[in-house]
Amino acid sequence: MNFDPACDNIAIVLSALKLRKSSDGLDKYNEPYIVVLAMDEHDAGNTRLAYQLKEFHNVKAYEQIILAGDGVMLYGPANPGSFVTLSVMVMESDEDFKAVGAQIDSVISRLNAGLPTTNVAKMQPGVAAAEMILQTALGELADVLSGNKDDYLLTVSGTWLRDTPTPYKIGSFSTHHNDFAEATLKVVPLIQQPPKQPSPEKWRVS
Repeated sequence: MNFDPACDNIAIVLSALKLRKSSDGLDKYNEPYIVVLAMDEHDAGNTRLAYQLKEFHNVKAYEQIILAGDGVMLYGPANPGSFVTLSVMVMESDEDFKAVGAQIDSVISRLNAGLPTTNVAKMQPGVAAAEMILQTALGELADVLSGNKDDYLLTVSGTWLRDTPTPYKIGSFSTHHNDFAEATLKVVPLIQQPPKQPSPEKWRVS
């Protein structure tokens, strides 16, 4: 079946993650985590920034983190509309992870409370506004998390568009890295299956 960008969903997943360097030494186990920020056409219309937090335990540098199935869901399953823009921040935790979650929740809640009145969304609707909002959120989160002495490792940001020859770049993957971490993102098309028709009753001969 063909993918229909008007109604079919996509998922953007983290299919692979690896630490290339640890600030605490190669032999030490690390506790990395990711902060995911996303905004699609529907979120932009409702001026809402979505986020999620995922932690990993007992990770050594240069050891591939085993991700079961298709990986860690970063966006979806959903139909983004005309676009989805996404940022993944990879951090290494030095503090209580529960405290980190509460701080991130506070930052995102405050940003969402101010989004309906922001001039950015009014002057530059759509992709431009979404990208600027995510960059603002990333900057504020970086300030907060650095205050916890958490180590910044990598940020991956991108926008996937519907109205291109390959909508949302479905089926593609991309690997991003620096000296500290390596992350692979993949776009998975989720094609809706037509409802099954009930089987016709067979003629019975008595």
